[in-house]
Amino acid sequence: MPEHLPEHLTEQQAAAREAELAAREAALEAREAELAAREAEAGQSPRPGGKGGFLNNGDPGFKNSKEKIYDHFPLSVHQMDILIAVVVALIVLFVFLGVNQISFFGLF
Repeated sequence: MPEHLPEHLTEQQAAAREAELAAREAALEAREAELAAREAEAGQSPRPGGKGGFLNNGDPGFKNSKEKIYDHFPLSVHQMDILIAVVVALIVLFVFLGVNQISFFGLF
């Protein structure tokens, strides 16, 4: 008996396991080929409401509005998100102060 096989497996059991593994690998390859075919088909004919969306019409260079805004500033997306959060927090602060009739300059 070869050394690489555990002692509790016989040659026939090992061969059966190898055959089962080969069958699983073949089934996996078939699924991967089917998925690749579906992705290729979906990429050729974009559907409204699907992953392609209504606006891009399959255009590979399409950018959504958020990406277009970010392209105008030399900041990373993370830095831009922080800047937006600070601006929103300031707006909320001023609305709060205005509703409660508190002078902003009276705070200092």
